[in-house]
Amino acid sequence: MTRLTDLIRGQSSQEAVNPVTKSSTHSKGPTGLPIPPSTPSLSVAEADWYQRACHELQGIKRAIQTRQPWTLDELARIATGVVASLRANDKLVQTALQHDAGDYLVKNAVCVAIVSVKIAGALRYESAKLEQVALAGLLHDLGMFALPDSLVYKTGTLTQEELQSMREHPQQGARLFKEVGEVYPWVGRVILQEHERWDGSGYPNKLAGNQIDEMALIIGLADVFDAQMSARPYRSGMSPHRAIRALLVSGKMAFPHHLLKAFVDELSIYPLGTTVRLNTGETGIVFQLNRQYPLRPIVQVSQQALSGQVSVPKTVDLRADTSLHIVEVVPIG
Repeated sequence: MTRLTDLIRGQSSQEAVNPVTKSSTHSKGPTGLPIPPSTPSLSVAEADWYQRACHELQGIKRAIQTRQPWTLDELARIATGVVASLRANDKLVQTALQHDAGDYLVKNAVCVAIVSVKIAGALRYESAKLEQVALAGLLHDLGMFALPDSLVYKTGTLTQEELQSMREHPQQGARLFKEVGEVYPWVGRVILQEHERWDGSGYPNKLAGNQIDEMALIIGLADVFDAQMSARPYRSGMSPHRAIRALLVSGKMAFPHHLLKAFVDELSIYPLGTTVRLNTGETGIVFQLNRQYPLRPIVQVSQQALSGQVSVPKTVDLRADTSLHIVEVVPIG
């Protein structure tokens, strides 16, 4: 049996990213679109990028379903803001992993964009390329917006015809995007290839290995992760911790090793917000990661003050204090 620590160890540096994917090929603006003079500077503190992204995607979905015109200008600006926010801190990651209520397709798109940027960041993508990843992540399932909610959220078993409609959403998304996204060619490729898998088991074209755009594989990995965390009528959603463990086992053939390693390096086996129990018997919340030691995050443990009335948090850095370690993840609820 493969040990968990073996699964997350990196291979040699020869698995580096294809340099073509790291370079920026656009000079018009961060994501390839000429930026209007009126565009304000994007301070990470000026907006809740998660909510802005959800609102804009909801509008795009509504426009597609009602056959109204729509544009990508605002979503491109949001993609830039998401990258800037993630460079500053991981608050967006914490929000994405909470999986609050709402339209699954919209929430999935935003979570996938956030997680994809983190993976690409671990692969040392430059800022312009990270913004491309963010925009492609936000639009990866565009074809699903064209499907009726009665099909997307159907609780019973899908008929063969319904299943076929679902599996054709990459082609549908690529067609929809072609009408509005000529200046974003990488997004069209991602929409069409996001469900392709490294071992050739994906769809729609059964591509394999280097036939698949690396950005599409990154976004596909983030999409599978989010899907595992999301509740369905026929199953409960996994915690981020369990979803990561499952991906390290089930995803070994579907995704190249260097992407899985980057994924774990950024999110850790114990993602932000995970409740854990230490070998001392104390419980705490993971609130900061140790990138080089994913099994030894920084944990905030609650302590009772001497008065017994006030809970005082204590910060425990498991990398610094090697006598302590996590023994289990504490289920929520």
